[in-house]
Amino acid sequence: MSSMAAAAAVFCLCVGITLITHSAESRIPLTQVDAGLRAVAQRAMLCVVVGVSLLVAGWLYRLLFCPLELVRPLHDVGYVAEDGRSKARAANEMRRRRRVGDVPPVYPNGWYRVLHSPMLHRGEVKSVSFLGEQLAVFRGQDGKAYVLDAYCPHLGANLAVGGRVVGNCVECPFHGWQFRGDDGKCEKIPYADKVPEIAKVRRWPSCEVNQQILVWFHCDGAEPQWSVPEKQEITNGQWVYRGRSEHFISAHIEDLSENAADASHLGHLHAAGFTSGSDPLHYNSQTWDCVQHNWKIQWEPESEPNSHCSKMLINHSLTVFGHHFSLLDMQVVARQVGPGLVFLQIDDRFFGRGVILQCVTPVEPLLQRVSHTIYYQSNVPALVPKFFLTVESIQVHGFDSHQ
Repeated sequence: MSSMAAAAAVFCLCVGITLITHSAESRIPLTQVDAGLRAVAQRAMLCVVVGVSLLVAGWLYRLLFCPLELVRPLHDVGYVAEDGRSKARAANEMRRRRRVGDVPPVYPNGWYRVLHSPMLHRGEVKSVSFLGEQLAVFRGQDGKAYVLDAYCPHLGANLAVGGRVVGNCVECPFHGWQFRGDDGKCEKIPYADKVPEIAKVRRWPSCEVNQQILVWFHCDGAEPQWSVPEKQEITNGQWVYRGRSEHFISAHIEDLSENAADASHLGHLHAAGFTSGSDPLHYNSQTWDCVQHNWKIQWEPESEPNSHCSKMLINHSLTVFGHHFSLLDMQVVARQVGPGLVFLQIDDRFFGRGVILQCVTPVEPLLQRVSHTIYYQSNVPALVPKFFLTVESIQVHGFDSHQ
């Protein structure tokens, strides 16, 4: 429901309540209430009914038709507010105390998601934190997304903060220098006749696939060595966008991949029903012990030329009050593509077909931005994929809570 509709609903409720209160405070005996006062009371009730109806209609519209958006900050899960500290302060203190130490490369080579395509409109520029750096991601007038280093080489202004898109260039907000999106070179300096050859910013190799804008990183600066698989069902519109979740996990990027392939932890950590929520303090709550997840998985690597990929076959069943309902059994194929992409492919005779795109993007050495974007058959009610996305988000938060 739009903000205008919400405002109309609140207005109707306020008018109705005001009229009812005015009628109740009237000193005229009820037996002597004239027709005019009764009309006021009727209008008041009508306003209340209309207001409540608008609120209910808006709630149903969002539930049935609008994509689900779940965005949670780093401190929201896994931290306890105690001794007068907020969760945010507890999370920041933990990050300051945590030492990187001797760990595997914190930024493995591969493709990483930086933005969901619909979030970047033509002629718009956005600042993105990525691999400990700031990027300027913009969409040129040709409709293509470009990715450059955010800071102007002249005096260090952030091109994505106050900058604007001119053609297929991004213009610096300080002095109007314009940098081309395809190679990062400065194309124009308003007050100079000649542009120095050294006037340029780093261009990051990027692509736009499955409605995601991705950037390639290689420690030696090599060009992309493999491409991101395209889901034709998303491209041709058979599967539609049903929502996304996004949150931060304080961990090494390798921890997430190893966690997913760790079959032994599923039956212990993720056996509790999704009704138990993501708070570790309530995992073993007897209140919702009636719902249990059961997992069986099989993992296998892929051979050349897809040695950067692996597959995990997941068989999931659900028991309610100890009874197994075969109708709720699901088989999911999780395909890991490089360090930052996972395709969770759902193909069920009852629930239909779709995919959850899990994207892990390093923000800094031990901080990952994890997003789940779900696309599903357009003829399947939106409640189904939104429910799957909610459950997946709860399960991932469970991982976050144990880091």
